[in-house]
Amino acid sequence: MTAADLAERTVDTDEITQLMLAAHRERTGQGEVSPERVHTSTWTPASARKVRRRTFVRLDIDGEAVAVAKIPLSHSDPKLAGELEVLRSFQPPSPLGCPAPLDALGGGFTMSYLPGVDLPTAVAGVDTPDGLWQVLRPAVDRVVELHRSHPAVSSTPELALETAAHYVRTPEFGVQQADEALRTALLAPTHGDLGPWNVRCDPRDGTARVLDFEDYRATGIAAMDVVNLLITTALAVFPDYQERGFDWLYDQVFDGEHWFGSVLARGLDHYAAHTGQRPGRVLDLLPFTCQWLIERIEAEGRDTSRLFYRPFRERYLERRPTVNGRIHV
Repeated sequence: MTAADLAERTVDTDEITQLMLAAHRERTGQGEVSPERVHTSTWTPASARKVRRRTFVRLDIDGEAVAVAKIPLSHSDPKLAGELEVLRSFQPPSPLGCPAPLDALGGGFTMSYLPGVDLPTAVAGVDTPDGLWQVLRPAVDRVVELHRSHPAVSSTPELALETAAHYVRTPEFGVQQADEALRTALLAPTHGDLGPWNVRCDPRDGTARVLDFEDYRATGIAAMDVVNLLITTALAVFPDYQERGFDWLYDQVFDGEHWFGSVLARGLDHYAAHTGQRPGRVLDLLPFTCQWLIERIEAEGRDTSRLFYRPFRERYLERRPTVNGRIHV
């Protein structure tokens, strides 16, 4: 990765729109589309990401979204080509309800539009455990669907550690519960970055669908998907963490009296029951999940000091917490 690779370029979104429209017409056989029938919207996600950012262009015709383009702002972004390849490899029905891949263009690609709102928006203002679980359960069910989409891998401790080594430099921590959870981990197709911002919730029918397959692996440490999803949802439930800090956030998630712990336990129990795992072993993969996200982000030249992964990893390794009053969920 060189500075030239990471340098941002100027993307002409009008040109991208014309490419999208031409590709749509060729793909569908549709005739000329008059300008008044076309509407576009463009956005670049606001996040801590400073390099290899992407911009998105949504194309609507007659008020209906027909495609969304994901376009790199940096000169080199091989992950997008890899993601398009992954999406094209899925046999219908696609796992996790992911978008259908359409066309390669502009250094990125286009895909079908997923209606709804991001999961953090869906949980904003939710103030009861049943309300939060109503939003989270369809997403957890999608994770189960992905992890059961292929025949079970006959795993061994050696194979689990070999698989983990594709994610992090040193998979084991020298802490019994974390290392044992890794050696006995379920191996299955894995999303790899299943934070709540990659989940679209459709309030019309209560479904959840998943975006962003840049870190998908056909065989991975499966449970880290559900750990990432459930734990990171706490950021939306406890927005005060930005002032109070990550130690405060950890105390709300674990060992505390807040009802979030009951939803975390419910999600772990539900996922584990449907994938043949032990809930406590699933949660014991939290340090590994945090380490993977740290190394993944830093490999892209991004800063992790303002993220919760290190504090959560260190505190979990120091002492296994309780969840909803139980050490073993």
